[in-house]
Order: sequence, then structure tokens, then C-alpha cells
Amino acid sequence: MAGFTDLREKLKSMTPHRDTVFEHSNGEKRKYRESDDEDSEYEERRDAEARKVKNGIKQANIFTQEECARIEAKIDEVVAKADKGLYREHTVDRAPLRNKYFFGEGYTYGSQLEKRGPGQERLYSKGEVDEIPDWVHELVIDRLVTHGVIPEGFVNSAVINDYQPGGCIVSHVDPIHIFERPIVSVSFFSDSALCFGCKFQFKPIRVSEPVLHLPVRRGSVTVLSDYAADDITHCIRPQDIKERRAVIILRKTRADAPRLDSNSRSPSIHSSERRHILKAKRSHRKADPDAAHRPRILEMDKELQRRSLSSRQRRHGDSGSENSWRRTEEREPGSRHTHDHAPTRRVKMRRH
Repeated sequence: MAGFTDLREKLKSMTPHRDTVFEHSNGEKRKYRESDDEDSEYEERRDAEARKVKNGIKQANIFTQEECARIEAKIDEVVAKADKGLYREHTVDRAPLRNKYFFGEGYTYGSQLEKRGPGQERLYSKGEVDEIPDWVHELVIDRLVTHGVIPEGFVNSAVINDYQPGGCIVSHVDPIHIFERPIVSVSFFSDSALCFGCKFQFKPIRVSEPVLHLPVRRGSVTVLSDYAADDITHCIRPQDIKERRAVIILRKTRADAPRLDSNSRSPSIHSSERRHILKAKRSHRKADPDAAHRPRILEMDKELQRRSLSSRQRRHGDSGSENSWRRTEEREPGSRHTHDHAPTRRVKMRRH
């Protein structure tokens, strides 16, 4: 990480050049420049795919700067309420540099899946996330209905994604078996971009060149349908989040969408315990954009907790025990469990 102060700078330096190996959105890998004929053929296929994506996208500028500021203040209230642990268990989903707030309907995805793979996402049982706030209806949904963007009664799921600089969401397709089309999103706080057809690689993190780079402005509405929603992935790249940015995603769940059986799942955490857990992880704590990998952040947090616990145990007289004496002897000279020096024991990094 030496020489880089921002993950976006590192990504920019590590993005493969166009004259090296390039991975197309359909999984095809090829060298970008082998001959003029192949170069031309490849560009034609890419342009054709970009046109299909554009045909499935509609954008409109509906919200004024004053309306944006009012909605952004409401988003801040959601963040503050979540920090106090006042939402239901599955309403809030935290990750480094990106928090999600589910309202109306929530669903499992990523590491939450019992079985990995497309089509395994499941809606939570009814009542496991909070209802859509009144202000979302009054300030956002009703405006979209008035402008003919969506029909009245269409939305039953609202998600707020709150990104910090350098945050991202990897390439994905909104689960077709969970959500009907179109997919509607409204952007706030700052300008950003939505990219289509990117490939993410990790260790180190890299993002391939998109098939289409779509600017999204503060207060703009983006509607995805057809090819843009179903046949190509979309993502938010770290280099496109230069300032805090939030997006409200409005969708309708399918009537036949699979749902988790609450009786088969482990009991929910008690509300008092949940408040403690949610408050412990601050939504907007200062974070190093270079540390955008969730597993490493989590493991480092765990290690700090272990070091703090070990320090307290030594102060309370545990240092005289045989096991404590052995732990002390096993440490290298000069190594201490402090915030300035890491312990000699290696920490295993895990992907979640």
C-alpha cells in the first residue's frame, strides 16, 4: 500500500491497460490488440452491447437542490437512528465505507446466503425490517408517481445505500426472482457514476473497464429495465465515489418471491443486545480508503478487541498464572499488546 493514500489512486494505477488482457462482460478473455480486424470486431460487439444497455436506461432530473437538501437531512436522521440501535435487526447492514438500510422488504445476499450462487437470495420473513418511512413516500415516491416514472402503489421496498469516499458495491444483477422491473434509484449528496459490465478482482483489488459508464447526478433519477436490468451486471466503483454519496433504491417484490421461514432460522437477537451491537460500529467512523476490504477490517477490529482484553487481564492479576507466563515468554522481546505495536502472533485473513 506504500505510496498510495487513497484506494481510488491505487485502483487507477492497477487497472489493466487496453492493450493487455481484457475480460468482456460475457466472460470472454482476449488480448485487446492482436490485429486490426479483431480489434474492429471486438469494438463493434462492445458498441452493440453498450447500445442495448442504453436502451434499457432512462434518466430524469426531478429533484431541486432544495428538495435534495431536505431529503439528505432525512437520510442523516436514518443514520443517527441506526447508530442508536432503534431499528429492527435486519433493517441495517453495515460494511466498511458502505451502509445499507432496508425498509418494507429485506433480503439475504452475499455472505448472508445459506447456499452461494445466483437465485439463492431470499426475502426475510414479514416484519423483520422496518416499514418504509413516511418521508420516503411523501418526498420521493409521490414525486416519482406525479412525474409518471412509476405507477402508484408500485413500490414496496426501499433501500438506502450510504457510501463514504472510496466505497463501492461489486458487480451484480438485482435478483430477478425477487424483484420486478423496473429498478428505480435516486442519487443524493454528490455526483457519481453507475458502471455496467465490469469485472472485480481482489488481492489486489482491480476493476476492468466498463461496457458503459453512466454519470448519475445529485437529484437525478435512474430507471433500469430490459437488458440493462437483466442481462448485464452493474456496479459502483471505488474511484467513482469521491465524496459521500447516498442512493435510494425503489423496487417492487414479486408475488412469488421465495421467503425465509422464520421457524427454521436461529432466534433473533434480543433488542437490548442488538442496540449494543449496532452502536458499537459507527456508521461514519473515520476509515482509511486503502482498507476497503471487509475481511481485513473485521479481523483488525477483532485483534484490537483481543489485545484490549489481554491487557485488562494482565492488569487484574492474571499475569501471575502459568498460562499467562507462557504467553509472555512466547512473545518476542519488546513486543507489547498496545495500540502502537501489533502482536507477534499472525492474524489469519478470511474472505466472507
